[in-house]
Amino acid sequence: VSDADHFYLEIFAVILSTIVAFYCITRAYTLNEKFSLFVGIGFSTIAVIDLLHAVFSYLYVGNNQFLSYFIPQTWFAGRTFLGAMLVIAVAKYASKVEKQDKQQIEGEERHNDNINIPQAEHREEKLHGSLLLSLTVLAFLAISVVAMSFFTIFPGIVLPYSLARPYENPSLILFSIALFLFYKKRLYDTNDAFYKGILGALIIDVFGQIVMSFSSVNFHTAHNVAHILKDSGYFIIILSLAVSSIQYNKIANQREATIRLQYNKLKEMDKMKDEFINVAAHELRTPIQPIIGLSEILRSRIRNTTSGNGTNAENQEYVDVILRNGQRLGKLVEDVLDVTKIESQSLELRKEHFDLNDLIISIIDDIVAAEADSMVYGLPARRKDKNHVKINYRPHQLLVYADKNRLAQVISNLLNNALKFTSEGYVAVTTEKKIDRNSNKNGTIAIVNICDSGSGVDPEIMPRLFTKFSSKSFSGTGLGLYICKNIIEAHGGKIWAENNKDGKGATFSFTLPIDN
Repeated sequence: VSDADHFYLEIFAVILSTIVAFYCITRAYTLNEKFSLFVGIGFSTIAVIDLLHAVFSYLYVGNNQFLSYFIPQTWFAGRTFLGAMLVIAVAKYASKVEKQDKQQIEGEERHNDNINIPQAEHREEKLHGSLLLSLTVLAFLAISVVAMSFFTIFPGIVLPYSLARPYENPSLILFSIALFLFYKKRLYDTNDAFYKGILGALIIDVFGQIVMSFSSVNFHTAHNVAHILKDSGYFIIILSLAVSSIQYNKIANQREATIRLQYNKLKEMDKMKDEFINVAAHELRTPIQPIIGLSEILRSRIRNTTSGNGTNAENQEYVDVILRNGQRLGKLVEDVLDVTKIESQSLELRKEHFDLNDLIISIIDDIVAAEADSMVYGLPARRKDKNHVKINYRPHQLLVYADKNRLAQVISNLLNNALKFTSEGYVAVTTEKKIDRNSNKNGTIAIVNICDSGSGVDPEIMPRLFTKFSSKSFSGTGLGLYICKNIIEAHGGKIWAENNKDGKGATFSFTLPIDN
């Protein structure tokens, strides 16, 4: 092999090491793996050293004195750097590769709910610091050995003995240490082909250094065989990276298929759940209606019957319990049906033009009538001062285009919630009409505010107040506000809540677009 052939062998090594570096760095970025990152950065440096070795060997081909020490010393520099890099990579960054790869490749997933995030962040920072230190050491080593290659460090660097280049032993020792650590940590057990490629390259590098140590003349058999072995080691790593990439793509496709299958199963189960709830709710509603209706008739008859022994009063109390719980169960069934419609996107709105003021007054009247025995409310032009809570509302005409029944459901729910959590004080309802500055159309909107002086909203619940089952109360399902939110949003409006600034009570508000 001539000096030109040696140049091509080294250029081929530069190309191969560059491919290894690119592949490893890409792999590190994809898998967030420090081992691949370290190896990739190391091989990028190796590519530079090999390029330097090839170019200067070719440029000074006639300068035998310079080449007599430059070629052996740059070979020594590259091999020493590669050996040191692999020792550090295997020793520091491959300690947990086996467990990680088995979980990734075999699909074994373990979830730990007790992760201490601050400690994990501390370990990550420590790992980054360790990586930076290792790279700094390698950079210093690379610069040092390359710089020394340009000077006659060892005048008689090639000896006239069978072991012509004993200074190859440090590199041989480094490769052997890396190979020992590789076996000690049982990295050959990993199912990732990349680590098997590293193992193969280490074995080849050990033999390559042994062969090179017997090279007494540049470009002769031992010298050239060592170069071919070096290129072969690089090529094996590239093949292993390609196989590893295929493995991970296959695993990713399998996991994607599994996720898709599980998603379809969950979707089907969710559909079956909705259908079951829908059927169950309809079946429950059928017997509830006569229970409520007959209880009301029975209560009316008991009230119209006089008795001096108190039996009627006791019977009326029992009937009231039946009626109250029947109504509560009926409300729950209706809520469940509404949630089913919302989640199946089958909630229909029957819009019409009406005066929002009339709707609010009628709802207040209904609440007053229903709660007259336990509470007294102050109303415009109608005041019954028997109670500790008043509903204040100043009516004014406000025409809207919306589903009247659904809006009544929202306002009734918000009013009942306000009264439920207000033991004394007031519940104030206000409405206003204004231009929506946040909208691109600058349309007119109606704003309804329901403010109370009750206990307010628990700050812990506030972020998820309008989600399902957000209530902490045993007397509520947490579905009402979720339904309200979806009804208002179906109208193109918004709903929100906030605790009052004086620390007493909360204010629930919603907006509705007004059809001019």
